[in-house]
Amino acid sequence: MADNSMENIRSFGDTTFTCEFSAAPSVLRAGCLSGATRDRLYGPHFSDDMMTTLKLLAGPRAFAQIRNQGLAPEDISAVFGASGAAKWLTIYGLDRAIFSDWLALSSHPVDLFGTSVGAFKLAAAAQRDPAAALTVLADAYIAQQYVGSVTAAQIALETRRILAAFLPSDAVTDILQNPRYNYHCASVRCLGMLADHRPSAQKLAMLKAFVLALGGRKFHQQTFERVIFHSGATVHDYAGRDGFTTHRVALTPSNFVPAILSSGSIPVLMPGVTGIDGAPSGVYRDGGLLDYHAVPTNVTEIQQGLVLYPHFYPHIKEGWFDKFAPWRKVTGQQLDDTLMVCPSAEFVSSLPGGVIPDRRDFVKYQGDDPQRMRRWAQARDQSLALGEEFLQLARTGDIAGRVELLA
Repeated sequence: MADNSMENIRSFGDTTFTCEFSAAPSVLRAGCLSGATRDRLYGPHFSDDMMTTLKLLAGPRAFAQIRNQGLAPEDISAVFGASGAAKWLTIYGLDRAIFSDWLALSSHPVDLFGTSVGAFKLAAAAQRDPAAALTVLADAYIAQQYVGSVTAAQIALETRRILAAFLPSDAVTDILQNPRYNYHCASVRCLGMLADHRPSAQKLAMLKAFVLALGGRKFHQQTFERVIFHSGATVHDYAGRDGFTTHRVALTPSNFVPAILSSGSIPVLMPGVTGIDGAPSGVYRDGGLLDYHAVPTNVTEIQQGLVLYPHFYPHIKEGWFDKFAPWRKVTGQQLDDTLMVCPSAEFVSSLPGGVIPDRRDFVKYQGDDPQRMRRWAQARDQSLALGEEFLQLARTGDIAGRVELLA
């Protein structure tokens, strides 16, 4: 083997294979995965011609670096995960390939930051076997069932079932003691009526927040405080850089589950979380209210490396209320150090009904959970093609030619 190459021995069950990759840039070489292993990981439909399922969008600095130098696992200093409920199933296969195959070829520290389902998936990715944990999470999420009218108590029960499925106690230990992945999940500490436990008061608070959002994010500084729960010695500081009060709370075995539960606790639809060990007193709710598709530079200064952002959309919405303000866009300058990897329009059109899975499907298919489950499972399975293409681009070095500049 040449001096500028390294060898990585990986095992999946009873299959062991060797990958070679060049150190400059670190790109997987063709033939790294044997056909049998590739079929085992992603099914028998892998094809080197599958080159149209992904879009790669980068901020100015990331774009220039990738164009000039390509992309190596060692270039990544953080991975971000967005809120979006069932939409995540669309990129399950991409996340699986990134964590099980690509990033696994390096050993440097990487920060993980997510809200809501983005926090869930990154907690799976930080476990000893990310492919298995991500699969358990996807299966548990698809298996949600609601009988009759959907209540906050039912949703909370199903959410706890999902957490229990992919976060057994030994998994929490894996995450907290992970030698390279520094896990972060964000929630909001509610101020004013949003801290009220009555759904009627929460609805009124959400209406007020919607009106305030029309004037811009800064008007929510009296509605939310950001709380970032973290483990490990982080690469970046995560102190908040957008004017919102930001608290940092160390994760422990006793507060891990309440913290991640709070990150996905949707107002009105779920009870807020209180009494989180080590956190300021108060009511904690879905971190996506403030950081829906978290903008890295809102929460930290990217001092080194690039941010990898697997995402189900080709655009970013800073906060949940920005969904209702189509004129409000996150610019490429705000994502200067970020590479966003997302499904192409062609791929989305191939999904059941030509759409991404959505939490509203619970209403659309109410009384017919098997139909919803089949559609979501198909989207999950099709997402494996995204991971296949990402690995192919990494293997050939074609990422440099495919990346597009974010406007």
